[in-house]
Amino acid sequence: MSFRGVKALVPIFIYMIIGFGLASGASFYKWSGSLEVGESVHIEGLTLTVDKNNATGELALIIRAPDKLLGLLKAGESGEFEGLEIDFKEFNGYGIVDISSEKPFPVSFTTSEDYQKQIEELKQENTALEAENEKLKKEVQQLKDENTKLKQRVSELEKQLKNQPNTAELQTKLVNLTKENRELKAELKNLTDKYNALKAKADFLSQQNEEYRTMIQNLLKETAQGSEREYVEQAKKERLIGSVIIKTLVAALVVVGLIGYGLYRKKRSWELT
Repeated sequence: MSFRGVKALVPIFIYMIIGFGLASGASFYKWSGSLEVGESVHIEGLTLTVDKNNATGELALIIRAPDKLLGLLKAGESGEFEGLEIDFKEFNGYGIVDISSEKPFPVSFTTSEDYQKQIEELKQENTALEAENEKLKKEVQQLKDENTKLKQRVSELEKQLKNQPNTAELQTKLVNLTKENRELKAELKNLTDKYNALKAKADFLSQQNEEYRTMIQNLLKETAQGSEREYVEQAKKERLIGSVIIKTLVAALVVVGLIGYGLYRKKRSWELT
């Protein structure tokens, strides 16, 4: 912590007072000091930082734990945090902090190196916030564009709505169409049932036709085989008959030849006598 407060006639008081209560006999410990805007003091794991509202110029004391924000005290306010009674006042642009406790507590201050580290962290955080701000600006612009499109769409729909026919008439048409749709569905169901029945009959007839076709093929096959056997038997018979006829013809020719030869000799003998 700097000592500019001394030059400004606002001394930094750091003192521990051990007192004894007249009634209870209890002791207490107290620390008081003045901090400039941005300066911090560390007490019992808590960090107390003086901050300033740039809009109003009002000072405030921010109390933080390592993992969370515990509270904020404006000038003239006080509160208890982690067993410490903290009172905050403002004097001549400085923050005056009074801390008291029933137990002793260590006090340390933020060094310039800590300030530099905090500044770097704040710069990084500021850069991240600026990037997030740019992203949000783009999202806002997109939302504005979408809002403009939606307004145009609403305007078009309003115009279309004005040009729409009577709603009651549309409702009546819708009811009629719904009724016709139900009738068509019923008719379609009847046609489907008829189709299924006809298909069942067709399948049955097709099955019977296949059975008949198989039977006819078997009969034709058996008939063809029987005709072939009859043809072979008939051929055998005709061959046998032909052989008999040929033999008979040969025998007849022999007999006729013998008779002719006999007649020839007899005639010859007559001519010689």
